[in-house]
Amino acid sequence: MACISVHSGTHQPTPSARERAHAALARRAAASGIVLLKNTGVLPLEPACSVALFGTGASRTVKGGIGSGDVNNRANVSIFQGLQAAGLTITSTSWIADYEARYKAARAAWKAQVLEAAKQVENPFDAYASHPFVLPQGRPVLPQDVEGASVVVYVLSRISGEGKDRRLEKGDYYLSDQEWEELRSLNSVGLPIVLLLNAGGPIELAGLLDVATHIEAVVQISQPGQQGGEAVADVLLGKVTPEGKLTATWARRYSDYPEADHFGILSGDLTKSVYREGIYVGYRYFDSFGVKPLFPFGYGLSYTSFEIRMTGLQVQPGAVEVSASVKNVGFCFSGREVVQVYLSCPQKGDARELRRLAGFAKTLLLAPEQSQTLTISIPQKVFASFSE
Repeated sequence: MACISVHSGTHQPTPSARERAHAALARRAAASGIVLLKNTGVLPLEPACSVALFGTGASRTVKGGIGSGDVNNRANVSIFQGLQAAGLTITSTSWIADYEARYKAARAAWKAQVLEAAKQVENPFDAYASHPFVLPQGRPVLPQDVEGASVVVYVLSRISGEGKDRRLEKGDYYLSDQEWEELRSLNSVGLPIVLLLNAGGPIELAGLLDVATHIEAVVQISQPGQQGGEAVADVLLGKVTPEGKLTATWARRYSDYPEADHFGILSGDLTKSVYREGIYVGYRYFDSFGVKPLFPFGYGLSYTSFEIRMTGLQVQPGAVEVSASVKNVGFCFSGREVVQVYLSCPQKGDARELRRLAGFAKTLLLAPEQSQTLTISIPQKVFASFSE
């Protein structure tokens, strides 16, 4: 399948019926994986609101990983395109047009660099992997960019994948100086800010959220695929209720992670990774040692509220079955909820984590006042602890 840029002006072939079906599936899948981390009530947005849209991923939304994790699909829908298609007014179109020019120039320079480096190596992929593309920064935000806007949407994007591991640097795990300045400047305007995190893993936000008090919503969109812009618009406008949950613990500070100084490139040896924290990986460490995270594993907000009640426990041969009733007790929004079952481990003998995720299940789409009973089977081996 040919890769055709939606920004190139090249004629777009009419998608086949299969492509349209796949696009619809990609849109639903992306929306269901989006995680709402903070919301003071600014979301969902009003359909007629005006948006000042900024950030490196506004018009160049990162769809997925690079290297072997990349897919040459026909076209991608950016957040800018998704919000426009949903009928929102974008006040910052001149900022986005300027960013497009900067992006194309940076991309051309990167391509020339990789092609030149490829002449020096036997495998051209080595040149590509050793010269990863870095998203350029945009021009400073001007007063006219936010004039008439009722909300600011800022997209923090990070490229990662094969040949480009995340790094403990500004512009990667940390905010760049320009991102800091732009967000603090936008915070001073007084408009509510919706922060979209377009990255496959955490970005350190604790200091920013302490200072930028007008960041009223934080949404982890991850790397949302080819229809990502449409999926983001669906969630921001309340056409889809957020239902995603975090698959990793987000620490307040990087130093809060166990063995932080020896992770990845910081170990000085990229040929192997040694997990020196033993069983205390991720949430098992934070729970066991009482370290408060910024956002915990399994966390994710919704536009509605759910009541979860345990209704039964059955011991079966080789497994335990836990039943729980889930009811949508909200008033306006339908939604789906995830029930998570944890085991409390005996704290004696060999090292054991404080609690352990034993199973989980997601409901169907529940309308207000609608309920569903879920049964989660926990295999016997989940209760065991391994001793080397």
